[in-house]
Amino acid sequence: MRNAISQRSYSVDEYLALDHKAKDRHEFMDGDVFLMAGASRRHSRISSNIGGELFGQLKNKKNNCEVHYGDLRLKVRPTHYVYGDVSIFCGEPELEVYKETETLLNPKIVFEVLSKSTEARDRGAKAEDYRQLPSLTDYFFVSQSKMLVEHYTRQKDGSWNLVEFRDPSASIELLSIGCKLSVADIYHGIDLPKLRLV
Repeated sequence: MRNAISQRSYSVDEYLALDHKAKDRHEFMDGDVFLMAGASRRHSRISSNIGGELFGQLKNKKNNCEVHYGDLRLKVRPTHYVYGDVSIFCGEPELEVYKETETLLNPKIVFEVLSKSTEARDRGAKAEDYRQLPSLTDYFFVSQSKMLVEHYTRQKDGSWNLVEFRDPSASIELLSIGCKLSVADIYHGIDLPKLRLV
């Protein structure tokens, strides 16, 4: 669960110093610092499935894209730092460096695996700021309580289009990086009978 760790407001520099020294990861938004709780096994497996599938497809492509799991911090605006569950950038990374800790400024694709404790913020402030990132072409919400993948794609006019995937046989195209993901691959190894199919 993410909770603000203090009632007082932090500066960006104070947050970066705190997150650099801490064993746990923290997100930051407009003075508030949020502790990132450890992920459940299901959450971790879904993230690993996504990252593994995309790494396998991208490693032989010439578009120089990198897949990263939740340890790479992202800056989505000057006072908002987050950790996406899976993020991808292509070409040269744009980085902000605090001591030896790097923050990525130009993610191309971000996946958020939703949890009860994070869903409101993931769908709210984080999503709003993701949509403002010029580098971002796609972002995803992936449910871990039911078979549902929500894919947002930036359109030529700057608007965002949503397509929902609920069928295990459905194929999700990531045109910006030339990859495909099936819903079945995303949920591979997850105890499907316990997931509510909608």
